[in-house]
Amino acid sequence: MIESTLLQWLLTILFSATGCWSVAELVTRQARGREQIDALCHLFMSAFMVAMLWPWGMGIPAAPQILLFTVAALWFLATMVLGIRETGGRARSVPRLSRLHHVLMMGAMAWMVAVMPALMHARPADDGGGHHHALASATAVSLAEPSAQVSVATVAVTTVLGALLILASLPWLSSALDHGRAATLTAAQRRTALTHAGHAAMSLGMGVASIAML
Repeated sequence: MIESTLLQWLLTILFSATGCWSVAELVTRQARGREQIDALCHLFMSAFMVAMLWPWGMGIPAAPQILLFTVAALWFLATMVLGIRETGGRARSVPRLSRLHHVLMMGAMAWMVAVMPALMHARPADDGGGHHHALASATAVSLAEPSAQVSVATVAVTTVLGALLILASLPWLSSALDHGRAATLTAAQRRTALTHAGHAAMSLGMGVASIAML
């Protein structure tokens, strides 16, 4: 859960958009096989990220989520290592760096679900009935003085994952802009630009949420 109401709503809008994009990937592109599993993983990730932003998300059992995203991370890792064929049976190499990024995102989801209860319980009690810390203040206090309930390693890993996710969004964003700035966009270029923009948005949003939870 994030304490900044503005950030909660901004990230909710972002992950709702990536969830809709994942549904569109399934419906309009008629994805099959590997592509369908990829889109489902992204859909689940977007949905659970929205839940993670709000207090009611704490009521969702953690164990099934951790299992789901661990399996998803292993799926992307397997496709990266084995180079599972693309839809249509064409022997085409799966871009390994992009698959590694998906492994990072799914692994980060499992990690955030696992450590979020400890991070929430470590926060001081709200003395005013509302949001008692701004995002920057909460992050600074968490990094400088980690609670006895949260180890320094947990704070460090969460911070590093957040930074990596934010950095990993930049190549996707650059690629989306490169494909989208053509004077005359083909259907394939438009699809690629939207796909890469979606990956950039997911990674950036996850990185910001990860750091904001500290």
